[in-house]
This record gives sequence, C-alpha cells and structure tokens, in this order.
Amino acid sequence: MSIITITTDLGYRDPYLAMVKGVLYSKQPNAHIVDLACDVNSHAHNEGAFALKSALPYFPENTIHLFAIKFLNSTDTIKNLNIDNTRYLLTKYKGQFIICPDNGVLTLIDKTFNEPVYQLYFDSEKQHSFFLRDVFTEIANKLINNVPIEEFSSDTQDYCKLYAFESFSTPSNLQGSVLYEDSFGNLITTITRQEFEKNVGNKRFSIALPSGDVTKIYNTYDDVKIGDVVCFFNSMDLLEIALLGQAANKLAIKKSVLSKYKIDRIIVEIYD
Repeated sequence: MSIITITTDLGYRDPYLAMVKGVLYSKQPNAHIVDLACDVNSHAHNEGAFALKSALPYFPENTIHLFAIKFLNSTDTIKNLNIDNTRYLLTKYKGQFIICPDNGVLTLIDKTFNEPVYQLYFDSEKQHSFFLRDVFTEIANKLINNVPIEEFSSDTQDYCKLYAFESFSTPSNLQGSVLYEDSFGNLITTITRQEFEKNVGNKRFSIALPSGDVTKIYNTYDDVKIGDVVCFFNSMDLLEIALLGQAANKLAIKKSVLSKYKIDRIIVEIYD
C-alpha cells in the first residue's frame, strides 16, 4: 500500500482538496492518503515546511509527500530570492519522496539538504492554476508505478534555497523566533533544549512577555492553572509558549515583518 501525504493551504471549506483526493484515488484506489497539514495559513510556506519537517520522521520509506503552498511576495523579492512558483521539483530525502514548488522548501526542511533534485516535466501551462491536482498527482502516480524518474524530469542544481531563522546567543541573552503557531494558539519557537541548557544552564533567566516575565521552565501544560503562561520543551525538544486554556498568540510578542508573515522574536535574558 502506497502512502501519500498532502501539505497545503487549500483548507477544508472548499471542494479543492476533495478534487485532489478524487484524482489520487482514481489513479491509485489502494493508496492511503494522509492530510499532513491541509489548513496552513494562506501562502505561509514556512509553516508548511515546519509541519512537513516535523512529521517526516514518522513515515515509512517511499512515502510520497505532496507540498503545495506557494510563497507570495513582491516581484522584486521573488526575483532576488530565485523563487519560481511555476517550477516544480522532486527529491528523495531520507528515503521519502517530496514533490514541491521551487520556493525554498527543501532547505527550510533541512538547512544541510544536499540530495539530488529533479525538475518535473508537465504538459500544459494550464496545469499551473491547480498544480497540486493536475501535476503533483500525476507525478505521484508515476512514482507508485515505478516509472523511471528520468522519463518525467531532469536533474537540476539550480533551485531556490531559503533558510529559517536560527537561534543565537550573546553573553547576556539567547534569542529565537516563533517557528509555528498550532491550532491551539501555542507558539513553538526555534530555541532547542540543547541551546537552552548550554547557554542558560542553572543561571537565572527571564523571558519578557506583555503579560509579565517568565522565569521558570515547566515540564508540561498541567503544571500551571488555566489562564497562566507555561513555557516548556515539547516532544520535539523545542521551547513552546502556551497560555493554558487560551491562545498564546494573545501574548502578542514584539513583531517584525517579513513579507506578510510575522516573525515573533523570543529573547531569554540570562543573569549571572
């Protein structure tokens, strides 16, 4: 049985996602289709990349991942970043296939990404308007049917590489940003347990939030009362900020703007 996952911003209100699944089931009736993350914020391909990166280790070899989120920005920005949303790529990463637009997703998933990448062939410019349904499903079908990759693609080294913001430290603080806001409103940051332990250790610290400073790392949500802020390291060993029973995004950490997407800076002040 073949496994196909879908990561997209199509959502569930409209019939578009059902169209994609209908095409897949028509081509491969025995396939198992997984909604990996299908309600990502519109055009927030960085959120989609985080979702795919997080889920990848839990899927078996030869799983096919369809990543269909475009990165929209000004024409100048797209040109400078070498983004081409109308060019589609295929790679095999850690034994699993990823099909995606040429918009930096592969290096957002892994900054050290260095696997072979292939540019996909397709029949008509009209397929761009619904590339997930009209291009990606056909490529998935060919992969399942063991059609040689060389018959529908050519190798390329000229593809867009984007990199996620990385945490960094100074003598007095550790700085990170919010990678992802989940459906509960919890904020998942770039700060890892390893970075925190290395830079903070047993020293006193504080994380400044509009609701007040956080000076303790907890083990789980259940360590605080409803309405309280809780910071802890989640199952991915990433620092997570939650407001128990409410959305942590209400904390409204200081924002800067990259395109239309917010980047929330997290600063851990460290005291001797």
